[in-house]
Amino acid sequence: MSLTSQVPLGEGVPPNTRNAVSVSLPTWDDNIGYEKADPRVLNRMKNGYPRFFIARSIQALATYFERRLALPSESAMLFPSLLAAEKCVMFIHDQAQKQSHGSSRISYTVPGPGQVRIVQHVVEPADKNAASQDAMSRVPEAHVTIYCVLFPEDLFALAKQYWQHTGNGISSRLAEYCMRIEHANNECEQDATLHQRSNPGGYRRGATSGKGVKELEQGELAGLELEVSAYVEERFGRNFDPRYATEMKMALRRRIAGALTEDEERHGAQVQRGVAGLSAEDVFLVATGMSAVYYAHQSLLTMRQGKSICFGFPYTDTLKILEKFGPGAYFLGHGEGSDYEELERILERHAQTPEDPILAIFTECPSNPLLKTADMPRLHELATRFNVVLVVDETIGSFVNIDVLSQADIVVSSLTKVFSGDSNVMGGSIVLNPNSKSYAPIRLAVESAVEDLIWCEDAVFLERNSRNFVQRVYEINRNALAVAELLQASPKVANVWYPKFTTPNNYDKIRRSADGTGYGGLLSVTFVAGERGSRAFYDTLLCCKGPSLGTNFTLASPYTLLAHFTELEWAAQYGVDANLVRISVGLEPRKELLAMFQTSLEAVPNN
Repeated sequence: MSLTSQVPLGEGVPPNTRNAVSVSLPTWDDNIGYEKADPRVLNRMKNGYPRFFIARSIQALATYFERRLALPSESAMLFPSLLAAEKCVMFIHDQAQKQSHGSSRISYTVPGPGQVRIVQHVVEPADKNAASQDAMSRVPEAHVTIYCVLFPEDLFALAKQYWQHTGNGISSRLAEYCMRIEHANNECEQDATLHQRSNPGGYRRGATSGKGVKELEQGELAGLELEVSAYVEERFGRNFDPRYATEMKMALRRRIAGALTEDEERHGAQVQRGVAGLSAEDVFLVATGMSAVYYAHQSLLTMRQGKSICFGFPYTDTLKILEKFGPGAYFLGHGEGSDYEELERILERHAQTPEDPILAIFTECPSNPLLKTADMPRLHELATRFNVVLVVDETIGSFVNIDVLSQADIVVSSLTKVFSGDSNVMGGSIVLNPNSKSYAPIRLAVESAVEDLIWCEDAVFLERNSRNFVQRVYEINRNALAVAELLQASPKVANVWYPKFTTPNNYDKIRRSADGTGYGGLLSVTFVAGERGSRAFYDTLLCCKGPSLGTNFTLASPYTLLAHFTELEWAAQYGVDANLVRISVGLEPRKELLAMFQTSLEAVPNN
């Protein structure tokens, strides 16, 4: 794999990938423009990170349903399950009231009864025989049920928050599938209408779409390239038929549990998790990494109501989930030093009041973007002593490199990242520790609350992409270490956050001993010259630049600007610098990587 030159602003990353997970923001000003909703940037956005930017295919499908089902002043948000839609309705009602009376700068009109509603819509081919001859026949079910949450359009921002935080909206591949069916149904309706006109006594099939094809072509489905022929990723990828999605999901669960086939083991695709009794039955698949955090939290709330503790500075939506979807959370954002003593004080205080328990401790290992690793044995001891659940997000470290499951009750991960690597599909996982003293009630709660909302085609891509993820992680480890050491040695660099340099003793406590393990592919950097240095470095990088991480290709982002643009001062209190550049190192030849980063370092002013 060679370095990818800069992708034009607004194009998908990786380029020429219909369901790309990232989007190109190639300059520092492009990122600021995106956050400020600058038309120069937004008008060129063809893609975006799926939880933040609703894919064009999903937007088109939502518009299509709005025109059929909504009142003139209503907007729609689309979900693949009734429960996800119901939770969205509850969130809108709850947050419209809370955010209107809280510190939010926006005031929402609290919706009245029936103003936020769910409409169930079944999408199925009108002509079953025709459908069986094309790509629609390659999914397990001919029909799909979409749950449309309809609400006053001025509440769209709240519905979007739910979409972003939970990650439970429909996927772009599911939207494309629905649109292919609706498009075919409109053609079927047109054919039937022409047949009726030429044969007035003939039988006219009932159409499900309610629209004529001419109106459809002039409307939201026009120009969206709904061709049956697939992209290069599908033509040449080693994909199974989507009808085998159930088998693919079992393969994914076994892969995550470290219980793979003998053939996979021979080819180095197996990681022994080091937890006795662990099986695929302890692995739950969900739609996104944030879905994993959301469902872990929601599952625990069915066991008992209580605040959680967020230990360390996490990815932005993790804290939002803990704060908005329950009784709230304590935030110990430094995740080191005196935060351990404060954690123990909080646990002791709540232990004295059984009616006000602590629900769980949530932490990332390492954290994003500061790459801090918590003292896992210490957290485990505190969680055990005070009878609270320990939930660890291992996305950054990857279970190839670190063992946190033996210390935690629940481990969550974003499969979108290095597990997939190709940046063309979303997914998440929840893994339960079968040796946890709370395993039985946790398992019951998770089984009751969690929904596997991964669309069949997405499951196929996720399975294909992850077949070689162990070897990819090993190579990324080596590349990232070389890049981190290059940056660390530069006098122009103020700080490099990387697990080898940041709380290394804590990381080494959980690092696996197998050959090839390392510190992962993520690092963050700031410069002595401050914003001037970060701008010069970022703008001259000749690699992909945009949100996300864990990609097979190197991907850079001014993380703090994108994640905390409206709260930069707050983030700075916890050491998250506004000028931080986060780098996810990929699989490119090491010499090319080092040469590229050296060139960008040379462009950075000294002070």
